[in-house]
Amino acid sequence: MVSPDDAAAVISDSLNDFFSQLYTFFETIIRRFCTNFYNSFAEVSVNRWTKVALSVVGYILIRPYIEALFKKMHDRDRKKQQEKERAKAAAAGKKKKAKVSPNALRGAGAAEGGKVLGEVENTDDEIEEDAEEFAAASGVPEWGKNARKRMKKHRKNLERESAERDGEKLSEDQIMELLDWSDSEGEGEKKNQA
Repeated sequence: MVSPDDAAAVISDSLNDFFSQLYTFFETIIRRFCTNFYNSFAEVSVNRWTKVALSVVGYILIRPYIEALFKKMHDRDRKKQQEKERAKAAAAGKKKKAKVSPNALRGAGAAEGGKVLGEVENTDDEIEEDAEEFAAASGVPEWGKNARKRMKKHRKNLERESAERDGEKLSEDQIMELLDWSDSEGEGEKKNQA
C-alpha cells in the first residue's frame, strides 16, 4: 500500500508539472507573438509591401460587389416573406362573409322595393367587412372578432343607458310639473267655482 505521505508527494509533483507546462505554453505563445509582431514591421521587404497594398486595393474594389450580393440575398428573402404574408392575407380574404343577406337572395321584399321582415340596413356582417377593409387600407392592425363583438355590445349598452336616462328625466320633469302647485293656480280655480 501507498502511504499517505507518498500519495501527497505524487499529487504535488503532478500538479507542479502541470502548472509548469501550462506556464511554458503561455510563455512560448507570448514570446512568439512579440517577436513575429516586431519582425513584421522591422523586416519588411518590397514583396511584402506589394502584397499588403494589393490586398487593400483588391478589398476596396471588391467590397461594393460583396455588399450588392448580400443585399440581393436579403431582398430575395424579404420578397419570399412578403409573398407568404400576401398569401395568408388572400386566404383570409376568401373567408369573408357574403355581402348579400339571405332575405335579399329570396327576393321576398326586394321586388316591391320594401324591406323584408327582420332585414336591417347595416348588418353586423357589412359593418365588420367595412371595418376590415378600412383596417387593411390604413395599415392599422385589425381588432379580433371577440373585441369587435365586445365593442358593439358596449355601444348598445351605452345607447340603452342614455335612452333610459332621458326617459327618467322626462318622467321626473313631468312628475315635478304635475306636483308643482302654485298659489295663483289655486286662487284661479276658486274664482271660477264662485
